[in-house]
Amino acid sequence: MSQTTRQTSAAAGTAALMTALLAACVAFQLNASMLSPALVTMGHELGADDAAVGLSQTAFFTSGALFSLFLPRLSDIVGRRRVLVGMLVVMLAGTVLAAVSSSIVVVDVARVVQGVSGPTVPLCLLMLRSQVTDPKRYGTMMGLVTAVNGGIAGIDALVGGWLAANFGYRSVFWVIAIIAAVAVLAVLRWGPESRPSAGTRMDWRGV
Repeated sequence: MSQTTRQTSAAAGTAALMTALLAACVAFQLNASMLSPALVTMGHELGADDAAVGLSQTAFFTSGALFSLFLPRLSDIVGRRRVLVGMLVVMLAGTVLAAVSSSIVVVDVARVVQGVSGPTVPLCLLMLRSQVTDPKRYGTMMGLVTAVNGGIAGIDALVGGWLAANFGYRSVFWVIAIIAAVAVLAVLRWGPESRPSAGTRMDWRGV
């Protein structure tokens, strides 16, 4: 294989990896940014007050913070792609539960389930670092991944508000579910597996 062919193959592999990681980050981020404009609509449709609706956001972010404490370390042991796919699948299940819910209590439970995906961005960066060794190149790609964590240029919020106003808050969850399903397939297809701490025991007592 010529050097040019190897370079082309490596570039294609990196592009595919970035596509998978960005899809995962977008699916996670939409749970915060895309849903925010739909909270008022959610309260009206479920007959819940502002405090109860706000609790659903708190449940998501608190759950995300808790799972971020140990899932990245667990991924070092059992496999980063395996853990990322697992998080996305659980998030997808929570999103569907929220979409079919008939009470704010069920939505709160669904948001806790979605929070399992909390360490999506750090885990994506770990996967990226294991494949991209050049510091300058990694820094550029890291910037792209972390930029998604701040929202999709405001378009996600606009689309979320439009969906909620025209089709109800459940439509927002269904859109997130579709993107999460695409992210699962992309990570399964293009995400490489890595276990830098394979064979190490997880310190569950410490967790």
